[in-house]
Amino acid sequence: MTEQKIVKGELVKLILVSIGFAGLMFIGAALPGIFKIIPQSFLKKEYSKKSMDKALSRLLARGLVKFSQGQNGWRIELTERGKNELRIYEFGKILLKPPKKWDGKWRLFVFDIAEKKKHTRDKVRDALKNFNFYRLQDSVWAYPYECEEILELLRTKYGVRYEALYIRAEYIAKDKYLRAHFNLK
Repeated sequence: MTEQKIVKGELVKLILVSIGFAGLMFIGAALPGIFKIIPQSFLKKEYSKKSMDKALSRLLARGLVKFSQGQNGWRIELTERGKNELRIYEFGKILLKPPKKWDGKWRLFVFDIAEKKKHTRDKVRDALKNFNFYRLQDSVWAYPYECEEILELLRTKYGVRYEALYIRAEYIAKDKYLRAHFNLK
């Protein structure tokens, strides 16, 4: 995995989580100290200052964090949009934990997002991959456990409320490969 790919995923999420956990962070007299906000023990590897700066720039560009200068130096905090992004990460970790016993039903996320929204469509697919959904077709994804809340968050976050459906199905023909993928009996 390249550093750029790790930075886009792991590092950006870790910065969001770190700021979200602290609520509001003071980063001293100058912005270059920002890369010290994340405890090194959280990271899988050490990141260069350049990588940390790129990740922070991405968060700023996406409107997920904001800076302000106060009496104690620079402050960084999550914007409302950043808080929503953090909730999605947190909910994903909490809500998608499998129960002890599978109820035998499949949850499907089906969407038809126009070509002019290709970027959004790709982001939805990436999110579904990150949540370990199984791709049945390009726009049809399956998951064996309850996940309606996550899918509602995705529909809202990416503005695809009317282009996406949540389906709970009792039967999918030839689902042996799906059961194998999710280690189900």
